[in-house]
Amino acid sequence: MKQKRAVELAPDELRAEAAVNEVLGTCRFDYDDQAEPGKADFLLDPFDGAGPKVALEVSSMTDPGRQGLWKGLDRHYDGPVPGLKGDWLVQFTPGVHVRKSATPLVALLQHLEREGVDRIGRNGWPDSTPPGEFPTPEHAENLRTLHTLKIVSAQRVRSDRASGRIFPFEVTGGIARHTADTISPYIDAFLGSDQGANKVKKLARYTDREGHLFVWADRGQLDVTMALRQGFVPVDSPDVPDSLHTVWFGSLNADQAVYRWTRSGWTIAVVTSWVPTLDVRVEG
Repeated sequence: MKQKRAVELAPDELRAEAAVNEVLGTCRFDYDDQAEPGKADFLLDPFDGAGPKVALEVSSMTDPGRQGLWKGLDRHYDGPVPGLKGDWLVQFTPGVHVRKSATPLVALLQHLEREGVDRIGRNGWPDSTPPGEFPTPEHAENLRTLHTLKIVSAQRVRSDRASGRIFPFEVTGGIARHTADTISPYIDAFLGSDQGANKVKKLARYTDREGHLFVWADRGQLDVTMALRQGFVPVDSPDVPDSLHTVWFGSLNADQAVYRWTRSGWTIAVVTSWVPTLDVRVEG
């Protein structure tokens, strides 16, 4: 029999599974290897046999363009970059081509290191050019390179522990409200979408298991990140169908806590920070 191609689980899926397993004391029984239509992302069983059996679906509110950007950034900049001495904070835009920009970006940062330049930016304020002055011809060329790469800025972080890493980030227009008032409305909006309806339909198949839905907030939904970090608990509840037992809501920028909704309301579950490991199965 021809061997089936291995299926890579996405980092956000692994992070969600890790959080749920840690809180519930469950472990993976099976997962969606894309061989069976309509199968839940994860089937989780209790370690001791006494806890809940769970069917878990993982989803995201992330804009597809932004999601593609961050998958590329996570893949290309997950460790030290050969030839780079310092650590750099680099602001990318959704339009950047991560793979094509990687080599010229490293070359530009290496050049800046040799020249002793710690900041370069197209916005003005993060640039090394003194206020009221024009950039030198050489620096203007570097700014044009930055523009061509669709990168906004780069700033070196000087530290004795620098390892030659690029730390990507993206500035969005999100507003960080210091309340938890937006949490339930976000879930209502997701459940009312075609994507949400499809997730609920898949989970409804598993009548012998609790249906759990884990949703990741968009990176631009800064209010979710801030509310989690501040420990703000919503006092309202989303409109959740009867077939759905538990809703989890998390932020990839606040990975030490996740929101958990049950029929008793919202709580915040504290989880350890984790680095997802690739789990790939090959079946004959």
